[in-house]
Amino acid sequence: MISDLFLLLAESEPEGLMAVGSKFLLWTRVALGIGLVIFVHELGHFVAAKTFGVKCEKFYVGFDPPMKIGPIKLPSTLGKFTYGETEYGIGIIPLGGYVKMLGQDDDPRKMKDEAARARQLAGDEEVDDDHDAESEQPAASEWAELDPRSLPAKPVWQRMIIMSAGVFMNVVTGAMFAAVAFFYGVPYTPAVIGGVTPGGPAWQAGIEPGGQVVSVDGMDDAQMHFREMRSAILHAGLETPDRPIPLTVAFDSRNVQYELVTQPHPLQNRFRMIGITSPTSTALSDSENAAPRSVAADVLTEQDLGATIVSFDGTAIDENAMVPGTPFFDYLNTHPEKTINLGLRRADGSAHEVELPPQPSKWIGIRTTAGPVTALVTNGPAEKAGMQVGDVIEAVGEVTAPDGEQLVLLLARREPIVLTVRRGDETLDIEISPDDSPQTLSPTYGTGDRASINAYGFAFELPATLSAFNREHLVKGDQLQPTDELKSITLLASNDFPDEFSSGPLAGLVEELSKGWKFDEVKTATGFFESIQSLPEGTTFKVLAERAETGVIIESVVKLTADERVRFERGLGLVASEKIQTASSLKEASVLGIRECRRRLGEVFRFLNMLVHGSVSKDQVGGPIKIFQVAGSEAERGVSAQLLFLTMLSMNLAVLNFLPIPVLDGGHMVFLICEAIMGRRVNEELEMRLTLVGGLMLLALMVFVFFNDLINI
Repeated sequence: MISDLFLLLAESEPEGLMAVGSKFLLWTRVALGIGLVIFVHELGHFVAAKTFGVKCEKFYVGFDPPMKIGPIKLPSTLGKFTYGETEYGIGIIPLGGYVKMLGQDDDPRKMKDEAARARQLAGDEEVDDDHDAESEQPAASEWAELDPRSLPAKPVWQRMIIMSAGVFMNVVTGAMFAAVAFFYGVPYTPAVIGGVTPGGPAWQAGIEPGGQVVSVDGMDDAQMHFREMRSAILHAGLETPDRPIPLTVAFDSRNVQYELVTQPHPLQNRFRMIGITSPTSTALSDSENAAPRSVAADVLTEQDLGATIVSFDGTAIDENAMVPGTPFFDYLNTHPEKTINLGLRRADGSAHEVELPPQPSKWIGIRTTAGPVTALVTNGPAEKAGMQVGDVIEAVGEVTAPDGEQLVLLLARREPIVLTVRRGDETLDIEISPDDSPQTLSPTYGTGDRASINAYGFAFELPATLSAFNREHLVKGDQLQPTDELKSITLLASNDFPDEFSSGPLAGLVEELSKGWKFDEVKTATGFFESIQSLPEGTTFKVLAERAETGVIIESVVKLTADERVRFERGLGLVASEKIQTASSLKEASVLGIRECRRRLGEVFRFLNMLVHGSVSKDQVGGPIKIFQVAGSEAERGVSAQLLFLTMLSMNLAVLNFLPIPVLDGGHMVFLICEAIMGRRVNEELEMRLTLVGGLMLLALMVFVFFNDLINI
């Protein structure tokens, strides 16, 4: 078996071996990083105990319980050795660590035995390790004083230091991890507004792209990271969903303050959002500069990998601007029918130009309606013109009954328009002159359940209701008709695709569509129409739709063909905007490290508060599997990102370990505080029972988060 493995490795391509080696090194880094956090926690206990003369019998990272399968005894450690009086080792179960001190054992079954070991019999040095505390318990007069090297023999204040030293070490090393990360340089996406989602809170408030968020919900930071801003909004939305969140945005030399009420995230209703997207750069990816089978893929070559777009149709891009791509993205999303000349600066520094044609559209003969107006920009053009939420657009100038896609294309021209709208039983003409609000995102950005051209200041729904059907697309089955409601569309297994669909993203697309696209708030009609654009003409689908008048389910098979329309997305593979925050001195790095610790501690306390008040769902609770997954993704981003993750993990371990639960350090502190107040130790029987309860609670929690991780993989 082993020889077969070596043969397979020997016959593999060098790139494959390098990938395997890279993954191995990555997960080794992850394991070492998480192990380091556990190690320094236990080191705190160990050093403090040794300082006060407590005998430490074991120092373990991971747990080493005896394990058997029938008569077979399984190894409980990955390795161990003894130095002096202490056994050091790595336990087989990587869920924590421990320092075993004389007179202290968190296993309730061994507490009485351990208490006996901590005492000395009159005339003897120490009770034998195998002494049965219950069957051979000596009389009280037979006991001498506690062993001076046992934990219970130490003063309360010393034991408090020993129990809190692990938490102290996590906080200190967490700050050190963060300080080193900032000294080394932390890559981050700045909290700059790249775009606003149609109809979202930020969109309704009239926030435009290009501003820098410098304050959110009381957190001020001139160099705020987008992840920090998003995290603050998420926590605030979970705690008090209806509370307006104060937000300050810096535009050039002026600061503008807003108060935004969060909305549920379309993919997860418990998550909250304000509808701000991170900025996109004008740099093409150095690995995949275009989406498969897009017009960008047709005109860009390998020489253009990593190139930067420096101009469009003769207009130079200001690379020193806060968001250099704002004018370009605005031009791209308001001229979908135009061929655009792109000036590129390639990775080797050479200049190059390409003609980016419009992206032709494909369709399956289905047009869907334009739904009612769902939101208005406060004091925007539409609101000033008299439009109201709920209005249904029936005509744009001379174009009557436009479908949703057609309406978006008409509005993209950004010209003064006259809209005929139905409001209840009356019909009104509303004239709107667009302003200069930039359109940096596709008009249907997000799930595609609503659309907006920002310059007009209104967003409208895009439901999965038919407005028209082209019968030439019908392969077999029933004829679809207007007002039918789409229920699901499934890619038929009988389709035969080219080889390029056998792997990569195109294979994933085929697999997803083969499962069936069931229309809901997340899987929208617009999302489906966008997803099928890379499929070859002639591809067939099974459509299930509900007839409005009768509720009968209509089944049809339709085929994909070329459409006379164009799409907004042209397939440019642009990367996210990124900066590097580097401390200029050791002092600044230390300040940033301490600030990072305070923020992560604050997040843990906020999470616990939300947990108590029931604001957190089980999907938001992660266990060891989730920790390793996140740790892996952060390690892939680089050393600095991994160090910041270790800071976060250290703060979590510090706080959770200090919760007042018996078995944890915080539980021991509660017993010690009671002992200090009463002047005597808490009844051992009571302490044992409470420890048993705490241990069972902790075990139940570990089982829950572990299986919760498995469910959410």
